[in-house]
Amino acid sequence: MFRKLASLFFLLLFVISTSAFGQLNIGYLNTQEVISQMPERSQIEEELNSFVQQKREELQQKTTEFQDAVAEFQQNQGNMSDSEIQKREKQLAQMESEMTQFRQGLQQQIQQRRATLLEPLYNKMDEAISTVAERNNLDFVINEATGNGENVIYYAASEKMNITQQVLQYINETSDQN
Repeated sequence: MFRKLASLFFLLLFVISTSAFGQLNIGYLNTQEVISQMPERSQIEEELNSFVQQKREELQQKTTEFQDAVAEFQQNQGNMSDSEIQKREKQLAQMESEMTQFRQGLQQQIQQRRATLLEPLYNKMDEAISTVAERNNLDFVINEATGNGENVIYYAASEKMNITQQVLQYINETSDQN
């Protein structure tokens, strides 16, 4: 939070000092809106959902195998020697540990896959922002909201500084060409 306030303060200080020497043009946009309206977004979501479903099925299979092993152990425990019981308990503990590690790794795999799939969208959006900013002679483009939804732009004197729709239009135009 402090880092965000400090960077906002320095940006404001820079804007004030720069505007004293010349006109500074700043635009803003909502990157979340741009990403959500990109044509490729639905295909990426489908691919990610398919990946998540596949991993959930793998986890469910491991969970079922573990539950079956526990049920078999409980059913046959009366017919086992103490050493067999201890050996089997260690095996079950190992299975449970592997399942926990798999579950934790699963979250990392999903996050990594999401980042990989979204990278081309972010690159395309960055290109569109650069093009629109150059067309409008903007010195800076600020994201309207942070990743967790907090507003960075609390007030804008003019809606013409909002380039969100121009960026979306550029993306749609260039998507039709590909």
